[in-house]
Amino acid sequence: VRSSSPEEDLAGMSFAGGYETVLGVKTEVLQVQAAVQRVFASCLDERVFVYKMSHGIKDLTPRIAVVIQRQVAASVAGVAFALDPISNCYDWATVNTNFGLGETVVSGQCSPDYYLVNKHTKDVIKSELGKKETAVWLGEDGGVHEKAGDPSQWTLSDGEL
Repeated sequence: VRSSSPEEDLAGMSFAGGYETVLGVKTEVLQVQAAVQRVFASCLDERVFVYKMSHGIKDLTPRIAVVIQRQVAASVAGVAFALDPISNCYDWATVNTNFGLGETVVSGQCSPDYYLVNKHTKDVIKSELGKKETAVWLGEDGGVHEKAGDPSQWTLSDGEL
């Protein structure tokens, strides 16, 4: 159960991580309802208002949608950018990955593996093995659990990219 807001991707600022996400929610009505309430209530959190005011947003009216999605028990996940955010090169894609769910990459809890890929030739231009200090896994009975990461292994092969 996650949030979505038109305020998340404004020019010059990012609300990423500002609103709550609840991972590993079982499909029981009371668990889903509690998760929806927690995510919705996060739009009223003090940190959201402080962030808005510090960036000159005068309209403090909450704007949030709560999204319920089936969660995949991923063995590897992360974030990909179709445009390399460092060089702004339209021909390159950047991929950051870790073992388990993508939460550790999105939240900054780990130093993920890094791949820079030419979108046209599919060649890996550059790759860096991340420390992957921790990984989050979906629990069999709901919820999530954290394990130490494996910094010695790549998360993806060149062929998987």
